[in-house]
Amino acid sequence: MSMGYGAASMDLIASEAGVSKQTVYSHFGAKDALFEEIVSSKCKELMRTNGGHVTRDAPPELMLFETARLFLTLVLSKESITLYRTILSECERFPELAQAFYRAGPNSAIESLAADLDALASQGKLKIEDPKAAAGLFFAMLRGDLHMQCILALRELPGPDEVSEIARTVTTAFIRAHRPD
Repeated sequence: MSMGYGAASMDLIASEAGVSKQTVYSHFGAKDALFEEIVSSKCKELMRTNGGHVTRDAPPELMLFETARLFLTLVLSKESITLYRTILSECERFPELAQAFYRAGPNSAIESLAADLDALASQGKLKIEDPKAAAGLFFAMLRGDLHMQCILALRELPGPDEVSEIARTVTTAFIRAHRPD
């Protein structure tokens, strides 16, 4: 992150890791695969660090609130903001970087929540016709303008109380929109 994706050569990465370049290539194949693994691992680590456990059999309101709180805590962390800025600055020159990030981060989150929403719909707890679209909208509502302001350094990162309030507001709106008939 300190050098940017383009400037971080596989030689430099191998040197920093204390291994040969061949070792790096044998484990990951290419720089974009290595980056995707880093992003995926970082997302999992940040979720664990931020109390990342969502009880899937909890009532929908609680499950979605915890998902929302954890998501906001993750995407609004200093580390995530730095990663996001790096990807934005490099994505036109390195489209594989953007693709790897999207697969490991946003798409993975959407797919996971879509599976949960599909299960809730199957149980009759929510009315959701397109779980993947609903998951994408849920995360979009959470990011809102706050995420953009943080990316642009127009405001301080929110604290846990503000994150919880936003998570509660979005969860309530989402539940109301998808309440079974």
